[in-house]
Amino acid sequence: MDRSDIEGKVASHYTRGDVTKRILTTLGLQDAAAGSVPIEALLPVDQLHHGGVGLTERMASVAGIKSGMRLLDAGSGIGGSARFLAGRFDCEVEAIDLSDEFVRTAQDLDRIVGLSGKIHHRVGSVLDMPYETASFDVVWSQNVTMNVADKKTMFAEAFRVLRPGGVYVLTHFGSGNGQAIDYPVPWAMTEATSFVTPPSQLTQLLSDAGFGDIVDHAKDAPPPPPPPQSDGQPDDSLAMGDDMPQRRANSGRAVADGRLVPMLVTAVRRERGGPSA
Repeated sequence: MDRSDIEGKVASHYTRGDVTKRILTTLGLQDAAAGSVPIEALLPVDQLHHGGVGLTERMASVAGIKSGMRLLDAGSGIGGSARFLAGRFDCEVEAIDLSDEFVRTAQDLDRIVGLSGKIHHRVGSVLDMPYETASFDVVWSQNVTMNVADKKTMFAEAFRVLRPGGVYVLTHFGSGNGQAIDYPVPWAMTEATSFVTPPSQLTQLLSDAGFGDIVDHAKDAPPPPPPPQSDGQPDDSLAMGDDMPQRRANSGRAVADGRLVPMLVTAVRRERGGPSA
């Protein structure tokens, strides 16, 4: 498949229909006024990645997020991380995602938590981002790389939009022992849109893009949680689909037996020709 085919299938994967309505109705927020809902009320349903908000907090820590920074959430889903960062750190956040529905849902949820003025969402690709060169302090990508075949271009774009000294922080599931993964998983229904690059290859691609000080903090990252019990509590299935328990179970088993390797990576945007590590 070429890039347009892959991105079309990925966008379709993250399109369920009536996501905003489903979330607000389930949480009893369908009549919520703008700015009336705390960010914490959405955390059980808007963190569309393994590790939940604990992983988001760990990413913010290793990336050195501080008040007043300008951040880019590259592959932003329904905006859970963007809202966390804007709310917790008082940052300005740009967010881009392939899914038109997820972008609309993110905007709807921003409104009820009162953050529409701090976050700007748009539909687009991490392979061709509509942002000026050297315009962000941090580029943030949570579990986006597994849907991107052309990581060379993805990392080059992240490097381009970061200011010198800026940090690229990302999570990734790398391929481990070479054994086949059971599908579906949270990011893909089949291997056609799953690109689980080995850890060493991922870090080499970052280095080739010009990044230095590349560190995998995975030993400190929260592990994928076990599939939730059927206790009626809302979770990311509202956005991702009713089969998420099976998909989480498949990825969790693959991590447990070494077929997948969770990564949490930071890389620093160095000047071209500068030292790297």
